[in-house]
Amino acid sequence: MKSRTTFYTALTYAAGLLFLAVFIGPILWFLALAIRSAETAFEMPPQLTFEPTLDAFRHILVDPGTNAPQLVNSLIVAIGAVLLNLPFSVPAAYALSRFKLRGKKNIMLWYLGLLMAPPVAFLIPYFVLITRVGLQGSYLSMVLVLQTLTIPFSVWLMKSFIDEVPAELEEAARVDGARWHTIMWRITLPIVRPGIIVTSMFAFVFAWNNAAFPLVLSSRSTATLPIGTLGYFATSGVTWNYIAAAAVLAMIPPMIIFLVFDRYVVRGLTFGSVKG
Repeated sequence: MKSRTTFYTALTYAAGLLFLAVFIGPILWFLALAIRSAETAFEMPPQLTFEPTLDAFRHILVDPGTNAPQLVNSLIVAIGAVLLNLPFSVPAAYALSRFKLRGKKNIMLWYLGLLMAPPVAFLIPYFVLITRVGLQGSYLSMVLVLQTLTIPFSVWLMKSFIDEVPAELEEAARVDGARWHTIMWRITLPIVRPGIIVTSMFAFVFAWNNAAFPLVLSSRSTATLPIGTLGYFATSGVTWNYIAAAAVLAMIPPMIIFLVFDRYVVRGLTFGSVKG
């Protein structure tokens, strides 16, 4: 019996290491590709030992440093998308959770349809609209268009958090004469604050990783980091070490955000899981 338990434990650890290798392996490979010389990147057989170099990071950030302003542009667009997203998605989620609205199910399905539709389906209409109103190449154009993705996701996620707040708390405040907006701001939203933070984090990642909208709506001065990475695919060849360095750079801000607010992620994702 003991040997069988030991076998199953070893099998569990082996499966865990296999899954870890599947998910972490590509990241480590890209990191290795970014800190090794381009000449040794695709040698056969592969060289597992090499002398690290930061030339690729120096190229993208310092000399000529093309991706440094694009990193700033990505931060401006992603943070702007989150700041514009919350004032619309949070009240909408509260209304869909608490009020008896006609067609509530259809509204939620419409939001879900926006999430499932590929971003490329919106490119031509948005390009025509943004060009007509004179916002082509601006940060505002990308921030506005990204709401197509961030608001539906945030409404779905925030509604699930607000659904877990006991309605009795709001009814007691309503008996005391509080209006619905006071109840929302003073009672419900403070309780679901971890959910708001988690929603903001995921909305940031949605906006940060999106390359379809900036590809069409940005200009040379407002291009984001994903667009800058595409510039290393040239007719003369593909500079994989620069692409890997830019990809590693693009992973750092979301990783920092999730590491700083990790306690809110745990609280938000487990919100309402314990009742009674």
